[in-house]
Amino acid sequence: MNLHLHFILVNSEYNQGIADDLNEGQETEDNIKHLWEDELKVTEPVKEFKIKNNSAYILAGYFPDDKEFSFEIPDTTIVDCTTESGKNMQFAVSKKLLKRTEKIVDEKNDETHLYFYLRDALPMETPMDGVYIIRQDFPKELKNSAESE
Repeated sequence: MNLHLHFILVNSEYNQGIADDLNEGQETEDNIKHLWEDELKVTEPVKEFKIKNNSAYILAGYFPDDKEFSFEIPDTTIVDCTTESGKNMQFAVSKKLLKRTEKIVDEKNDETHLYFYLRDALPMETPMDGVYIIRQDFPKELKNSAESE
């Protein structure tokens, strides 16, 4: 199966009433529904995936000096994927960022689309594609590392 993940930042100032009254229900340049969308397609066919709510995500990698790091990010929704070749991948969103989620299965094309609608009112960090962490939960050590580069 092909797995697509859509991360969409919802404009909290969007007004459906204005869209209905002035533009036949459609958004306009001054009344935008979504501020941006990141679409990711898992590069290989996916054998299975699980969505884990209220989980801790482990953000791991290397500092610029090649020293390893690993931080636990609390209260996240994680998409755990296993590809047909056996690779494991994770995508994560802080629970406080989520406005809503949606899953659409297209059996005819063997595709699944997962939509994550994100709140624009809370600052976030995106350390890599498919990972959206509320700024208050983002490790201070990584903020300092990124600022010094």
